[in-house]
Amino acid sequence: MKIKILSILCLALALSSCKKGSEDLMIDGKMPELRSQESLKTYSEALTSAKNGWAAYLFTEGGGGYGFYMDFNDQDRVKMLAEIDAGTATNLMESTYRLKAVMGPSLLFDTYNYLHLLADPNEDVIGGTSGVGFKSDFEFEFSAIKGDTIKLVGKKRRSDLFLLKLNAEQQDFYLKGGLKPLTAGLTNYFNVNKNLYITGNNEISKIQFSVNMALNVKKAFFTWVENGLVKTAEAPFAYTTNGMFFNKPLVFNDIAFKTITWDKTKNQLIATTTTGKQIEILRGDLPIIPLHILMGTDRFKSITVFSTPYQTWSPGFVDMRATMVKTLALNTRKLGNINFVFNAETKEMKILVTTIRSILPTVSEFVYSYTKTIDGTYDFEFVNTEERTAVILNTVLPLTKIFADHKFRLDYKLDPVQGQVGSIASLDDPNFYTTGELK
Repeated sequence: MKIKILSILCLALALSSCKKGSEDLMIDGKMPELRSQESLKTYSEALTSAKNGWAAYLFTEGGGGYGFYMDFNDQDRVKMLAEIDAGTATNLMESTYRLKAVMGPSLLFDTYNYLHLLADPNEDVIGGTSGVGFKSDFEFEFSAIKGDTIKLVGKKRRSDLFLLKLNAEQQDFYLKGGLKPLTAGLTNYFNVNKNLYITGNNEISKIQFSVNMALNVKKAFFTWVENGLVKTAEAPFAYTTNGMFFNKPLVFNDIAFKTITWDKTKNQLIATTTTGKQIEILRGDLPIIPLHILMGTDRFKSITVFSTPYQTWSPGFVDMRATMVKTLALNTRKLGNINFVFNAETKEMKILVTTIRSILPTVSEFVYSYTKTIDGTYDFEFVNTEERTAVILNTVLPLTKIFADHKFRLDYKLDPVQGQVGSIASLDDPNFYTTGELK
């Protein structure tokens, strides 16, 4: 009898515990399933409430930003355009979507569309990395709704997706193919204006602004020199109806870009900061970062002095080169390019002299080590050359000796014909300097 009573008491306690557990799960008197359904309904109504559609900005784990136009209807269909290429920017694509509770309210693009291109593992599709594409998502969790903006986060790779409601004029921009000329126009602008900058502060007067528009990069950069070192800040961007949108600000000290507007009429870029301040991005004739800091890195590796004279060659170099040409002619040779190749990691510079006999070119190599001061003064020391250079050794001796005996500086110059070129100039002889193509 005692055993039966004890069993009944245990059963009662278990039932009481179960009942209490269910009550604990309730919030505002509602079970999670009901709250989840209400959340999905809220998000569904929000998505379909944008009568002019949405500007969508996707920022992938791969690092890039990508702009879209999206228009959701209440039949689980979505129409979209994308900045990926000329076709996606002009051809409206329709696919399906679903709202589902998957560890939280989620937006799933469940048939192939332009979003899937960025996640496609086939590198032949749009050039992504084999197996991972651009490390993007096409299934997202809702994060927040604030005013006319919805933020979502990718379920697999945590890509940020922002949806911003459009007005009728902005929708018209997308539907009339405005993305294609905008991206082409900005690409041309950045190709033409390579020396963009903003004004800084008392310590750093100019900060270089640059953009890498490659589809697998899509980032903007601030670059400046501080205590002799190059520093860089970066942020991915996506194209908007009139410029660029950053998911995280591009920052230098207290300057933080959130958006950039392109004024086509004035051919000018205006940045808006996170505080609402507008800053003009200025166009310069020459780069902001000193050449000696960039030379020998991935940015620049050489100055190539071609056989065709530049107007920015000094009289001293012109005379020396003319003597070399005359001496080589006695040996039935012609003088070709002279290439100064730098390696900042090994602190090495090579002078490569091309000579031509009949139609066969020969490249002679003269190797120097160097030291460099913080302000960019080079001191070269001759290391070695090749045996085959013996035939022209005396001819090039004036060139090779001056680099062993003098100190030099590198800089940018504007050539009247060639435009921006690289200059290498003796500090011991103001009459000796030459210029060439930066590569």
